[in-house]
Amino acid sequence: MSFDADDEILQDFLVEAGEILELLSEQLVELEGSPDDMNLLNAIFRGFHTVKGGAGFLQLNELVDCCHIAENVFDILRKGERRVTADLMDVVLEALDSVNAMFQEVRAGQALTPATDELLSNLARLAQPETADDAEPAAEEAAQAAQSLGDQADAEFEQLLGAIPESEPASVSSGDSDIITDDEFEALLDQLHGPVGGAEPAAATPTAAGSASGSDEITDDEFEALLDQLHGEGQFKAEAVTPVAASSNEAETNNASNANSTDSAAASSENISDDEFEALLDQLHGKGKFQVTPKPTADHSASAKAPAEAVVATVKPSAAETKKPAAASRPARPTGAPAVEIETTVRVDTARLDDIMNMVGELVLVRNRLVRLGLDSGDETMSKVVGHLDVVTGDLQAAVMKTRMQPIRKVFGRFPRLIRDMARNLKKQIRLELVGEDTDLDKNLVEALADPLVHLVRNSVDHGIEMPADREAAGKEREGCVTLAASQEGDHIQLTITDDGKGMDANVLRDKAVEKGMLEREAADRLTDAECYNLIFAAGFSTKTEVSDVSGRGVGMDVVKTKIAQLNGTVYVHSTPGKGSQVVIKVPLTLAIMPTLMVRLGTQDFAFPLVNVNEIFHLDLSRTNIVDGQEVVIVRDKALPLFYLKQWLLPNEVHAEQVEGHVVILTVGNQRIGCVVDQLIGQEEVVIKPLGKMLHGTPGMSGATITGDGRIALILDIPGLLKNYGQGY
Repeated sequence: MSFDADDEILQDFLVEAGEILELLSEQLVELEGSPDDMNLLNAIFRGFHTVKGGAGFLQLNELVDCCHIAENVFDILRKGERRVTADLMDVVLEALDSVNAMFQEVRAGQALTPATDELLSNLARLAQPETADDAEPAAEEAAQAAQSLGDQADAEFEQLLGAIPESEPASVSSGDSDIITDDEFEALLDQLHGPVGGAEPAAATPTAAGSASGSDEITDDEFEALLDQLHGEGQFKAEAVTPVAASSNEAETNNASNANSTDSAAASSENISDDEFEALLDQLHGKGKFQVTPKPTADHSASAKAPAEAVVATVKPSAAETKKPAAASRPARPTGAPAVEIETTVRVDTARLDDIMNMVGELVLVRNRLVRLGLDSGDETMSKVVGHLDVVTGDLQAAVMKTRMQPIRKVFGRFPRLIRDMARNLKKQIRLELVGEDTDLDKNLVEALADPLVHLVRNSVDHGIEMPADREAAGKEREGCVTLAASQEGDHIQLTITDDGKGMDANVLRDKAVEKGMLEREAADRLTDAECYNLIFAAGFSTKTEVSDVSGRGVGMDVVKTKIAQLNGTVYVHSTPGKGSQVVIKVPLTLAIMPTLMVRLGTQDFAFPLVNVNEIFHLDLSRTNIVDGQEVVIVRDKALPLFYLKQWLLPNEVHAEQVEGHVVILTVGNQRIGCVVDQLIGQEEVVIKPLGKMLHGTPGMSGATITGDGRIALILDIPGLLKNYGQGY
């Protein structure tokens, strides 16, 4: 390989190829569900071709070799010389993994590790037209499907043959002994299904000449009625398949005043012969057990050949045209002036965006200071100016935040492949549904949420979705469903991972917690179902009896809770036994600026993340109760544990017994607690500053900020506070 090329060209290749490879992963999984989608096949072909071209320009020969053979595979698929199968997709996805690995090595400036010889040989085999041996398994599957679909039609044909009376052929002329007339065909239908009201086959021959030439033919209306009786209405439309016949009908209507010979010719042009009728049945159901083989005559074969070719010619283009509706509906480009595409995007280094965001954060702090000064000054002019500055700063902050926003599709895009691979490994049938892929959130959050979501989806697939046989026995569809949804709620993003599996049994979770020594039996029995569901987030907790490469170690969900807490988010679980489970995650839109509730303990300011604040009220502290040694307060008939933050955060000060105080109700997961504070300052947007080396890792502290009056306030980490100070919570 060579990195001697211009660094700018290399960076352009990394950006473009990275986007293509992300898209290819989604497209390949989609192709397995839509193997006949030519637009998708062409898009995947172009993707490998583009990556190959860029790699060839940079002399990345190992990457070129793998992409070139993969490109050949999709060229064969485009030509229809091979079918898309699960085994083929396994090899192609393995090739994509190898390409991604080499791409990461290019990004890191390392020597490329070429694809294995086994992978390249498998790709080369798939890049050849399908042989008889390769096609045999697929042909057997297709034959079984065709046999099951055609059983009904074959049975009706057998019944039709069995219903033919022995005396009927005697009335047929010796020259047409193997052809049945309209009357005979109608009589057979009457024997099978009963007489049709109002049907008079004899009236179908208006003139002697017409009946003589068309006695062995049926009209479009009769053919349509026959199909409606056999299979129900709407399965086949004659005018959609044979537009030639439709145009003949219009011509016959317009020329109704012509001579009888003209009428006879028009009638014969709208009729189909036995050969055409049999060909249409073959197209509908495959080769049947009943075939009419009329003796070829000069006139008959000549007259039947052209219409038969016309029917086939009109059927095939219509099928091909339906695969490309977008091309047909694309508006024509104006011929006056050629459209000029103007580039409207600019690539900006993320470090530069981070610098801008930091400067906006400093501006927000100055804005807060000026707002406080404006309120204290009493100067009306200054208040107006500060108010205007407040609005402009808010707009600037929102605009800069939008530049850092990315759609969560970048995270969701990896899950179709993950679900597909896990379903094949676990022998399960699983469908993935994605909702709200265009929801935007901060770039740093997009990257930080990737690992927690992977753990949650793997958990749903392994623990939630049952085996197909078990689902069928429980009255469910064999195919399970996992749904990933994202939506914006105010200044937060809500993510839900839902499955329709077996759900969780709270009693099983209680027993497992007691078995692992996490809880005493009495404490476990007092847990509500919602609290039992949260046990799955405990370190080392797992309901699996065997450890596999997917689950069983009790690590994944603990990682999820820890990571979400670091993002100042919350996670909780809902579950219904037998119906499925849902995990709900709430995280802020951005990590740079946080809305908080500012409080004061003694002379020190602290900030509660507003996402944790549930409600605030003033309380007479003499009206509390003691339950199991823990002081509690009754809020709407529910006892909530009450904690005095002064005793935790200012342990060296002398604490006089408080008679009354402000209680802030905080939500942590599914739990609610009350915290007593001395003074409420108000809501304020703050910029999170990391703690210094000496204070880094202090329990219960997530950072610091500068308040509007220039003071330093510590931002509290509520889960960390409870873990270190609130014993048992």
